Parts: sequence; structure tokens; C-alpha cells
Amino acid sequence: MQVNFEYYKTFCVVAESKSITEASKKLYISQPAITKTIKLLENILGFSLFERTNRGIILTEEGTKLYAHIKPLILQIDDTKNIM
Repeated sequence: MQVNFEYYKTFCVVAESKSITEASKKLYISQPAITKTIKLLENILGFSLFERTNRGIILTEEGTKLYAHIKPLILQIDDTKNIM
């Protein structure tokens, strides 16, 4: 299954927000839609991206590695969009 760029963008906003609720507000997407996107991405990749805690969510080790690789790419794409 192919991963949509928006899945990664959603993942990054959730990782930065450390909250699905906050990410929902920033992305103007419902919380269930964000949860579904994260679960779908986790299923495609074959590992968990977040650990759920009573204080919110934190990245797993795999999630941290993915974020480190994906965030610069998202910034480059956004910069390219702005330039064009």
C-alpha cells in the first residue's frame, strides 16, 4: 500500500503537538480522522509511532527516527510550494 504525503504531514504535526486534540486544531481535521490516519500509517509501516500516556502521547523509538527523516523533507516540500 502506498503512503500518502498527508499521512506524514499529519504524523509530524501530532509529534510536534504531543496531542491529537492540538493537532486537530492546527490541521482543521477531526480527532477521529487524525487517529485513523495515524493508525493507518502505523499499519502500513508495521510499527507503532506513539505511546499513549495519561499526559498525552510521546514518540516511540521508531517514531523518533521516522520524524527525524520526514520533517526535513516536509520542510523542503513546503519551501518549494512557497517558491513556486
